[in-house]
Amino acid sequence: MNLDKSKKYVVACSFGPDSMALLDMMIKENYNLVVAHVNYHKRKESDFEQSSLIEYCKKFEVPCCVLDKRDLKHTGNFQEWARRLRYQFFKEVLQKYGCDVVVVAHQEDDLIETYLMQSSKKSFVASYGIDQETTLYGVKIIRPLLCFTKKELEKYDIENSVPYSVDWTNLTDLYTRNKIRHEIVEKMSEDDRIKIREKITKLNEQKFNKNETDLSQNIWELQEFLQQKPEILLLQISNNLQKRNVFKKLTIKSIESIKKSFESEHANIAQKLVKNIHLVKSYSKVYLIDFDQFKKYEYELAKPGDFSSEFVEFSFKDSDKDRNISKDDFPLTIKPVGGSEIYTISDYNCEVRRLFIDWKMPKFLRGWWPGIYNKDGKLVYIPRYRETYTDNHPSKLVIKYPQF
Repeated sequence: MNLDKSKKYVVACSFGPDSMALLDMMIKENYNLVVAHVNYHKRKESDFEQSSLIEYCKKFEVPCCVLDKRDLKHTGNFQEWARRLRYQFFKEVLQKYGCDVVVVAHQEDDLIETYLMQSSKKSFVASYGIDQETTLYGVKIIRPLLCFTKKELEKYDIENSVPYSVDWTNLTDLYTRNKIRHEIVEKMSEDDRIKIREKITKLNEQKFNKNETDLSQNIWELQEFLQQKPEILLLQISNNLQKRNVFKKLTIKSIESIKKSFESEHANIAQKLVKNIHLVKSYSKVYLIDFDQFKKYEYELAKPGDFSSEFVEFSFKDSDKDRNISKDDFPLTIKPVGGSEIYTISDYNCEVRRLFIDWKMPKFLRGWWPGIYNKDGKLVYIPRYRETYTDNHPSKLVIKYPQF
């Protein structure tokens, strides 16, 4: 598979034929790896698939991490919710095991299906098909199987006695992608496949030859954004949306309209693109933001020590006077602080909302920014916000706000 053997990989595995072929190949080629599996409990077979995968990994002494979401309810589009959940989990596994990259088993049929879906929507496309390497939700991803067809991977499994399970929902035409798969892609000849892959390659070459800018950029200095060519911004924004399988027909005219609105003297302006994804002007910067990622949270630290979570990481001692915390304050609660709450600084009472404005905190962070409360529910500390800030406190407190 020609991957760097000096790196450590997280293999995303559903126990389907594609991901099991990928896993078996990487085991046989002696890659250093960890398996990550998500069980949404959407099908009656899901528990069998989980237990079978765990047994397979035990056989080859490969660590297997499972995210079990039996009781977790979702809102909105399940596919989008599941994708975000899945990649957040992959990110946690990467960090826990010191891995470098996530490997996923997208193959040639997926590549062609994606291109045909892009063509049918007639929306602006930053790159056609599926990229071999990309970054999604802050996770670096490699797809080494794009040159294999689904049939070839199933044949590999059979010939090498690799167990797998077939998701019966993929056999229906409930989703547009399934319909394209069954009615078009599966009926293609080898010549048809070669021609369409050549077309995808040519289209992407034409796009990248026209543009040498950073397509992954999703935060801009305000003046940089206002002075940038609309077609470049269109390419950058569309590329970021497409990496999340979000397709929106943006136009040069819509980008020019957004730029004009950002010329206003208002410090905070949000322009909706699609769903809950916005371009946001906040003081001197412009951000591409998915507000759905700013989820509610509440953490508790029962006693002094270390804690790590999706949004906050901290280490408190018995007494961290520099953060106005004493051993009598435990257990601590960390949760979003309300703008109307009162915070005491050196015997001076200040409304939190006023404090956020003085700090020039982006509006999308207000209502999400953490406060630390003592056992009596009193707000004892709010981390200082600055655009560029070095925390010199002896106690560790890291805030990880979502990146698009």
